[in-house]
Amino acid sequence: MKNGESLRNRVVRHFFNISGDFDEYKRQEANRIGTNALMLCIPALLLPPTIAALWAVTSPEAALLGLILFDVIFVMVIVTPYLAFASRRAHLTDHEVAASDLRTARKQVVQKAVGYALYFMVVMYVMQALVDTVFDGANIWQELTAIGNIRQAIYSGIFFGLIMGISYWIRLKKQE
Repeated sequence: MKNGESLRNRVVRHFFNISGDFDEYKRQEANRIGTNALMLCIPALLLPPTIAALWAVTSPEAALLGLILFDVIFVMVIVTPYLAFASRRAHLTDHEVAASDLRTARKQVVQKAVGYALYFMVVMYVMQALVDTVFDGANIWQELTAIGNIRQAIYSGIFFGLIMGISYWIRLKKQE
């Protein structure tokens, strides 16, 4: 591993988007946030499958769809915002930069945002063509050249790049 860092530490740093040194404070805060998130998830792991099992007696397809939708909505509306808010409140995501390096760091943020936008644009373009081909039976070449798919991929990439750029820009903190 890089600099003798364990795989667990690398995964935790990446998951919580921790920059800088992964010191004892950041380790304890990450553990606390992870424990709280797990406590949020325990009822969601036990109750919905039980309800879905009872519901499946009358309508198995609706029960499966309800369980899947609950899981997706629970993760996107409860768990992910909690992790983001708690990490920010604990200053795990702050990226401290010396005042002299602030201009360079801002340029790097813009470069990252453009890179993320391009990456997301390409992924969305290919995924949309593949989804249309698989589910609608369309010709892959027609889907790859469709103006609607190209336009949607460009808008998606721009939106994603802006959101990522704003989030990285907010994380920059001038070192005192």
